[in-house]
Amino acid sequence: MADQLNTLEKAAVIARECDRCGNCTTVCPLYAEKDIESSAARGKNNLALGLAAGMLEPSRRMLDAANFCLLCRTCVDNCPTKVETDEVMIALRQHLTDELGGVTLKYKGLGILMKSRTLVRLSAFAMALMRGLGVNGLAPRGLVPSEYTRRRFLSAYAGPALLGAPAAPSPSAIDSSSRVAYFNGCGMQMMFPDAAACSRRLVAQHAPGKLVSVDNRCCGLVHLAHGMRNDFIALAKENIRLYENTDIIVTDCASCSSTLKHTARYFDDDPQWRERAQAFGKKIMDITEFLVKSGHTPQRKTGARLTFHEPCHLGRGQGLRKEPRELLKAAGEYVEMKGADTCCGGSGSFHLDFPEVSDRLLDKKRDNIEQSGAAIVVTECPACLAQMQKAARDSNGRFVAMHISQVL
Repeated sequence: MADQLNTLEKAAVIARECDRCGNCTTVCPLYAEKDIESSAARGKNNLALGLAAGMLEPSRRMLDAANFCLLCRTCVDNCPTKVETDEVMIALRQHLTDELGGVTLKYKGLGILMKSRTLVRLSAFAMALMRGLGVNGLAPRGLVPSEYTRRRFLSAYAGPALLGAPAAPSPSAIDSSSRVAYFNGCGMQMMFPDAAACSRRLVAQHAPGKLVSVDNRCCGLVHLAHGMRNDFIALAKENIRLYENTDIIVTDCASCSSTLKHTARYFDDDPQWRERAQAFGKKIMDITEFLVKSGHTPQRKTGARLTFHEPCHLGRGQGLRKEPRELLKAAGEYVEMKGADTCCGGSGSFHLDFPEVSDRLLDKKRDNIEQSGAAIVVTECPACLAQMQKAARDSNGRFVAMHISQVL
């Protein structure tokens, strides 16, 4: 009970910083779709305060309200006092999950899958088999997406002569003695193996020495976001140990890099692990961040008109907005679409829990992509890419969706 109260009180401490100005209601994608107070940050903070004060009792309805959040940080970006309502929701979900008898079967199953590298590999194999047999479309909600590969991209925009050709060398700001490792995210491994292979190739190409091989564990975001904090902490400790002998850890999933960079905040009360977690977080680099610092120069692809969907965990989560656009402008004809940084509605499992709202958000995103006139929408998050794949399918061939590592 003490841990639960501590979690709730931490949420309340943050929520008390909210001055109820209502700025969040003007920018929250969910409030625009469902005009009720608990959809926006102000209402969500009030829920946390009501629980902490004993004015509200834990209930499934309240947990549903806490889960009805994209964790996109749009509210944080536009808040005068920068109240981290996403952290309030993570803490509130944990408290309510504990109070209501534990994690639901769906999230428990997802948590078990993501904790096991063996199960992740088996899932990756099963998804590859489904794609090979052409039956991946039978999976619900685009969970086994088709992948538009780099080879197809180069064949269409660069010609056969450039297939596999390396980029021209450029000056690097990466220390020549750095030990560089790749962090293989679960979503990339299972859903987008071609993109993951492209990422690994790019990281190895710019690593000062041989790429350090690490059999990492899940970043733990799904566990942290759905009331499995102990599992998140266990995974974080294992990853900290596994990467202890590295200097730079590069990942191609914006959700992974954001989670890993901020790992230390969850060890504030653990003096044994606090400094190790802080050191670990400082090693993390998103792949676009790493490539820009490495001086990567993409070969320009003739006729490739590109636009970018900015993952919430990349722009708002890490402040990385310039880097991906800089790389894409060098790779082809870049056009900025309207609402590039607006959430696509994927948000981990949000599209499974609230499919109708997710679809409406994705419809708006698809309209913006089509209006940009781009032939390729690029992103850097497997959940976002799965959403972009669905949008591409519904566009009747007007555009395709790719991971940024596949076009560089």
